Amino acid sequence: MATAKKFNDLPRTVQNGLFALIAVVLAGAIFYFYAIPVRGTRDALQKQVERLKAENKRNRVVERERTEYLNRIMQLEKQLETAGSIVPGEQATDDFLRTVFADARASQVNIRTFIPQAQVQAENYTEMPFNLRLDGTYYGLLEFFDRLAREQRIVSVSSLSLGAPEGGGLGSFKVQAGETVGANCVLTTYFSGASPKK
Repeated sequence: MATAKKFNDLPRTVQNGLFALIAVVLAGAIFYFYAIPVRGTRDALQKQVERLKAENKRNRVVERERTEYLNRIMQLEKQLETAGSIVPGEQATDDFLRTVFADARASQVNIRTFIPQAQVQAENYTEMPFNLRLDGTYYGLLEFFDRLAREQRIVSVSSLSLGAPEGGGLGSFKVQAGETVGANCVLTTYFSGASPKK
């Protein structure tokens, strides 16, 4: 039996079978060399996508918490600012004096004596007391103390004694005709810093 020398001499069914076999071998080679590595890459990428999605989910939670923390910090800064105006971190004596004298002027009360006293150091704040001699009308004094009570900075009044408007102050001054009451008291304000060393 003679062997066919040329492909064209083979029967048509054999040729078709060989073509099919070559196609299958080529498809297998392509699948082995290209599809299998691509599938591995695809699986690795899919895992990476899932990991990134989980990380994004955690990051969204962190971002929400960060926003909440930033809002809380802003609220606390506002509270600290308000607290700083109520009990400032330093003496701010000039501002305090301006406030007291402005309130006295608005109430038609005369401050005859304003003497600073020794500061008292407490655990978290320092007391800054002043001895005052005032005179004016009874209702003028009430208005003066009411104005002090409404100031943003904390001011306490102690050792209040009322009497006639004459005398009791330093220096010389003339009592006005409308002044009916004189008062001695201690005004104390506070600051959160330590008392300066002498």
